[in-house]
Amino acid sequence: MSLSAPEPLTATRNVSNFSCGKATLDRWLKTRALSHQQKGFTAILVVHEAGQVVGYDGLAPTAVVPSIVPRSIRTGQPPDPVPCLLLGQLATDTEWAGRGIGTGLVKHALQRCVQAAALIGGRALMVNAVDEEAVGFWRRRGFTSSKDDPLVLFRSIADIAVSLAEGTGR
Repeated sequence: MSLSAPEPLTATRNVSNFSCGKATLDRWLKTRALSHQQKGFTAILVVHEAGQVVGYDGLAPTAVVPSIVPRSIRTGQPPDPVPCLLLGQLATDTEWAGRGIGTGLVKHALQRCVQAAALIGGRALMVNAVDEEAVGFWRRRGFTSSKDDPLVLFRSIADIAVSLAEGTGR
């Protein structure tokens, strides 16, 4: 079987067996993701094999108070609140770990964020890391923790656009 390209989550996709090893991400996918997608709260994209979801991400618009945005992103006189995009969830099923699904989803999400910011604005991409392991994952991709919460990280859209143009796409 072959994997799908990232596509919107629908009720026809099987999420019941998904397990990434992080209970909060598994539970969110199984209990809230489809509802959030249908109500327009979050745009959920999934990768699947024969309908069984093996990876997913969720993007949403957000805005944050300037004081929590790292200084390198909060240059000049930013509006209050600062418009951002939120990558609230990203996970790969443990049986598919190490096969590039997570890396592909990250790159795809970064591309979507740059495109969205060009259309509607947005200073940074914000992620909510589920734990310290996830913090390390995002730091290796150029994200910086907020000063108030080390599990909330930011990366400027401009920096993301440069990395994508250079082909690093991290």
